[in-house]
Amino acid sequence: MFISIEEEKALLSNGEELVKSALMESHPDSITGKLEASEESPAIYFSEDKHELEQRIMSLEGDIVNLRIRQRALDEKRREALKKIIDAKGCIRLFCRVRPFIATDRTTRRTHQCLLVEPEKIQVRSGGGGGVGGTKEFGFDKVFPQEASQEDVFIEVQPILRSALDGHNVCILAYGQTGTGKTYTMDGSSTSPGIIPRVLEELFRHKASSDGSTNYTFSISMLEVYLGHLRDLLAPKPSSKVYASSRCILNIQTDAKGSVDIDGLMEMELSNYTKAKWWYSKGRRVRSTSWTNVNEASSRSHCLTRITICRTDDATGGKPQVSKLWMVDLGGSERILKTGATGQTLDEGRAINLSLSALGDVIAALRRKKGHVPYRNSKLTQILKDSLGNGSKVLMLVHASPCEEDIVETTCSFTFAKRARAVDCNRDLSQEAKKKKENKIAELQEQMVEDEEECQNLRHQIENAKLLLSKTRKTLSMMTRKPPEDDEQCHVSAREEDFSQLIKKPEKTAPRRIVSANSMPRFMTSTVASRQRESPTERQMDIRPKTFRYWAKSSVQIPPGSQSVSYSDPRLKHFLRNTEKKEGLCDDTKKASAHSNPNAKVAAGRHRRRMSDCL
Repeated sequence: MFISIEEEKALLSNGEELVKSALMESHPDSITGKLEASEESPAIYFSEDKHELEQRIMSLEGDIVNLRIRQRALDEKRREALKKIIDAKGCIRLFCRVRPFIATDRTTRRTHQCLLVEPEKIQVRSGGGGGVGGTKEFGFDKVFPQEASQEDVFIEVQPILRSALDGHNVCILAYGQTGTGKTYTMDGSSTSPGIIPRVLEELFRHKASSDGSTNYTFSISMLEVYLGHLRDLLAPKPSSKVYASSRCILNIQTDAKGSVDIDGLMEMELSNYTKAKWWYSKGRRVRSTSWTNVNEASSRSHCLTRITICRTDDATGGKPQVSKLWMVDLGGSERILKTGATGQTLDEGRAINLSLSALGDVIAALRRKKGHVPYRNSKLTQILKDSLGNGSKVLMLVHASPCEEDIVETTCSFTFAKRARAVDCNRDLSQEAKKKKENKIAELQEQMVEDEEECQNLRHQIENAKLLLSKTRKTLSMMTRKPPEDDEQCHVSAREEDFSQLIKKPEKTAPRRIVSANSMPRFMTSTVASRQRESPTERQMDIRPKTFRYWAKSSVQIPPGSQSVSYSDPRLKHFLRNTEKKEGLCDDTKKASAHSNPNAKVAAGRHRRRMSDCL
């Protein structure tokens, strides 16, 4: 059932009119429909209106369920069309990108035009000095000329990315000699991002645009194959060189279903695009690079970035569907003689070429559909085992240099790509078969676009139906709200509410600490031993001021015209003398203990004066 905007407005207006009419009918004497004081107040809703709204709510809920069923069916139809398109084009697709000339080419290399670029093929012509005679032609699914941008490349990558979101394992490989722009295609720059940053952004954009019935979670892992060993690029930096080898302890595991997992490899969950880009930049910075005769910052390893996609769909009962997206920046495929490498750089070049040769053997075995595929000849092919065959989707971007000086390496790269492109066989078809195949692919693409538009339309209808359902439920809740039984109860409840507002419990406040004006710091007070050595004279000196202060505050009445009390006042003298007599009635034991120290008597007589002497 399709819900138009007019129907939505009509339903909302009817719901509001029902509420207003119910209020007016229940209180006809009120102009505004507000409650007035009366003996009896009937309910403001009617059973018929309530029943009608409940029926509308049930109808909207059923419409939403039906729309979601149709959306899932169309999405499944779109996925099937995409799968047929990729299968028709080939599970392994071959693109070629020709690097433009750079400043070093114009100054130090010969820039003779040796490549003739066409949309789906490229011709290699030798100028007679490159060791290759004549002209060779190589076919590709797509050829990007020198002026192609990063956006042009990513547009062709998007269909295979959508296949990864649909649950298929996908592998994107950047192949070519050093200095042809492999890392630039995969990483890009700050102003022109490459495939990997664009893929990460597209994943989160697709997640945000999907409806609530499908949930996606993404995680990232990065490693490099360096000298035949695996190295985790996201592992924390070791505190010392002694523990640096722990970063390379990674084991490749294969389960009974053929799924490959790397034991010990760190996997970081991605919550947003900013976090994903941060982790990718962190791993890219620690990749092994070195200077060679061909490139100042040549990659000396294979860098592999894995995005694990976990899809949970309500149609599958909440069972997660996991797929892998591998994006591989392969090491340079140039000859050792070309780089002039020695020492460790020479060992790195040999390890790269051995793994690339093993990758070529695997592709050749897949082409011949042999029972045994030599995945175990290299760590690189072991890792990519479940992403090269068995229904997976592979995209290889072969990079070439336009310089005549690199004609031999360019020809070797194109020959390797030709082996990979022939995996599906039946590539050399007649013109009629090619035309029929192209028409079929065009029909599938048109059908897929229509299904995608219909899914988008259904998604908007579901959102509108949800909004209308929410408003209808709100209207029903307003109509079913009952007023108080009579006006007196209303007034009583109002008075109780006002009374409760007036009577509030006193807030508990923190106890105030009252500090006396005569209080001294602890280090200035006397200790127990010093108080035992005090003489009666010293005790009287300590007690009398305290007694005076207390008496002056509580007993002395200051005349209105007087502002102070002097020691010549007869009442004050009488009070002080009585206090002295009371102090004389102290315990004999205390006197004995106080006079037991003769030094204390001398000190008191020498440095102390009695308060009574001043009177």
